[in-house]
Amino acid sequence: MKSPVPGGYTLERRWITTFCNQIQLNTMEINGCLKGKLIYLLGDSTLRQWIYYLPKVVQTLKFFDLHGTGIFKQHLLLDAEKHILIQWKKHSHPFVTFQLYSVIEEGYIPREIDQIPGDKNTVIVFTLGQHFRPFPIDIFIRRVISVQKAIERLFLRSPATKVILRTENTRDMHADTERFGDFHGYIQYLIMKDIFKDLNVGVIDAWDMTIAYNSNNIHPPDDVIENQITMFLNYIC
Repeated sequence: MKSPVPGGYTLERRWITTFCNQIQLNTMEINGCLKGKLIYLLGDSTLRQWIYYLPKVVQTLKFFDLHGTGIFKQHLLLDAEKHILIQWKKHSHPFVTFQLYSVIEEGYIPREIDQIPGDKNTVIVFTLGQHFRPFPIDIFIRRVISVQKAIERLFLRSPATKVILRTENTRDMHADTERFGDFHGYIQYLIMKDIFKDLNVGVIDAWDMTIAYNSNNIHPPDDVIENQITMFLNYIC
């Protein structure tokens, strides 16, 4: 189905989508839903916020140290008793940062998806955008099409795998606006939705969500992250 514009609205600090019915899951329902799940988060630091927030949602999740370098190392959450694995991995070049990071385990999202066998208990969430803004739009388009083709291959070998697109969000307009401004981001947001409209993927509309919350920060506040995760749980539970 085509995503409506806008994708939702806020009511009493809660995000309400305009295209599906949402339910508020309690702790027991969330724990039961996530039991046995393998969840792969692929993208930038705006998706890394999820892996920092998820232990607040499921308190039995603990970080496992993979001995990486810096804040952009691979992050892993485990609950061995319930067989829950949640992994965050950064997308590869272009990746614009002043922080030190290792390129030993660099992985483009299409390649990462190709290495995931997939099944009914596997979930992939991906996002692209912020780091592509300063570069020619054709680089972004080619990468998104590569991701689309990787997801098509995934669905051929494992149609039960759930895939969720989290769109990029807005950011502040006072830091290097010419290269990183939301003008570039909005074009990428429209391209992303257009390329994936014919695939059976869930969409978390972080763009409309951050506008509704008046969040002018590349890393949205916890209110926004909580509502993104709530919508994510609605897709997989």
